[in-house]
Amino acid sequence: MNEFFNNLFGAPFFMPRGECLLRSPELLAIHTVSDGLIALACFAIPLCMLRFLAKRQDIQDNTRRIAYLFVALILAYAVMHLTALLTLCWPAFGLLGLVKAITALISIAAAIAVWRMFSLFLTLPSLKELERANDHLKAENLQLDTRAGKSQRELNRINDRFEKALTGSNISVFSQDKDLRYTWVHNPRLSFTPSEIVGKTDLDVLDPDTAHKVIELKKTVMQTGETASTFIHVENDETGTVFLDLIIHPTVAANGEIDGVLCTAVDMTEKNLYEIRLASMASQLSVANTRLEKALDGSLITVFEQDCDQAYVDIINPPDGMEVSDFVGKTDADLFSEEDQLKLMPPKARVIETGESDAFEVDIDLGGRSKNYSVRLDPAVDRNGNIYGLIGAAVDLTHKRDNERQMHLVMRELTHRSKNLLAVIQAMARQTAAKSDNTEDFVESFSARLQAMAASHDLLVSQSWYGADFRELILTHLGQSIDPSGPQIELKGDSCSVTADAAQNLGLALHELTTNAAKYGALSVLDGKLSLTWERVDGNVRLSWVESNGPVVVEPTRNGFGRMLLEQLVGAALDGTVTIEFAPEGLRCVIEFPEKHIVKS
Repeated sequence: MNEFFNNLFGAPFFMPRGECLLRSPELLAIHTVSDGLIALACFAIPLCMLRFLAKRQDIQDNTRRIAYLFVALILAYAVMHLTALLTLCWPAFGLLGLVKAITALISIAAAIAVWRMFSLFLTLPSLKELERANDHLKAENLQLDTRAGKSQRELNRINDRFEKALTGSNISVFSQDKDLRYTWVHNPRLSFTPSEIVGKTDLDVLDPDTAHKVIELKKTVMQTGETASTFIHVENDETGTVFLDLIIHPTVAANGEIDGVLCTAVDMTEKNLYEIRLASMASQLSVANTRLEKALDGSLITVFEQDCDQAYVDIINPPDGMEVSDFVGKTDADLFSEEDQLKLMPPKARVIETGESDAFEVDIDLGGRSKNYSVRLDPAVDRNGNIYGLIGAAVDLTHKRDNERQMHLVMRELTHRSKNLLAVIQAMARQTAAKSDNTEDFVESFSARLQAMAASHDLLVSQSWYGADFRELILTHLGQSIDPSGPQIELKGDSCSVTADAAQNLGLALHELTTNAAKYGALSVLDGKLSLTWERVDGNVRLSWVESNGPVVVEPTRNGFGRMLLEQLVGAALDGTVTIEFAPEGLRCVIEFPEKHIVKS
């Protein structure tokens, strides 16, 4: 073993190679310089390769192992040449052989690796192929550059249009990174400029409450990846309260991760104010419409609206007995007879066609009743001046017409009654004059009878000549001589009303009986009593006048005007009878007449 190591590092019987070359210094110099330079180059090349491998971490492991194998091979050659350089001055031929052996092993390993990759090397393109591929790649790159340029120009044009479209609008667009710092802002609101916002957060721009609200929502969007929206209001010293509709979208990086948000803020201030004004106008319109409905409710005015097909759209205060649903959606053809349609539909068609208003009076049958209306029609015009229907107002004149007819009837009746009244007065004057002993008696009696007639007329006028209440008629005539509510008077009977003719004749009879009782009968003394009863008996009305506790009654020796008026005039006028009994204990008079003189309630 010692002999091997001695031979390895130089045996005494070896001599250096340099001694063999001493005779040729030039040859010694060539070997020395060549081995040194080769060793230096073999050390430099692996270092460069190792540095290259350290920089190129993308090189695959198989390729990297082969590269390390060639580094080892070149380093082995470097050591071998250094050992050869050593043998020039030291006979270490054993060491040189060992180094060569190691180098041979590394060379064999490298050769095996190279042959194993021979088929892969054959697939490598040639230089010309690489040049053609490079030329093709340059052409492709040129086309890509051209397309990229066009795309960039198109993108710039679109971006320019986008910015022009948003400039001056009520829409702001901005982006924020993961830390919710503003990275880009276009068309900012609240009197900010982009440079005043970029790099800041919502806490720097908004009030704390609003900022925390939107920050939480933006964080939720980045966590879930789903778009969200909210409505916020911001107080601003210059513009006042600003209402914003904020829409938040997540933004995604090239690796697919969410890297921030893209937000759109729409200024809703004007819309909000418009909605407030619109709500106020709607409220005012509702109040006005309610007032109109209340004003028309129960009145004789009906307001309606119809479309161009004359279908009712709305109606306020419909006629008595009818509802809004009876009209809406229907036309006059559905509601009125053919005769009434000819009165209503042509004027409405003219208003819709010409746009000119119209007014007329019409008699129609509505709900089985004859009605008279004063109708005014006006075209319904929209904001563009187009006619979309008509608006009408109908005033119910039925009561007015009935009143007019009643007035004519009353006037005719008044004329008739006036003639009859004058005839009665004329006859009463003649009879009073014939039964009076002197002028004073005539004036007194005649005036009293005229007052009695006037009292009956006053009562009839208060009832519009429809009749007079029986009790009121009795009280009126009793009141001319005595207090009818006093203890001397007793009235008994059901409430009823008599016709105007019966009231006048009964008034004359009551006047004569009251006057006679006040002068000669029960009402002439304090203890006298008067009982008046009326009742219905067998289709007749019976009025009983009974006096008591008065002076003793003696039947008159001659018939006066009062008795004649009762028995001959009043009885005949009432189609009945008048019976007078002069009983000693008191006068009794029974007036009986048919129920046809009773006013039906």
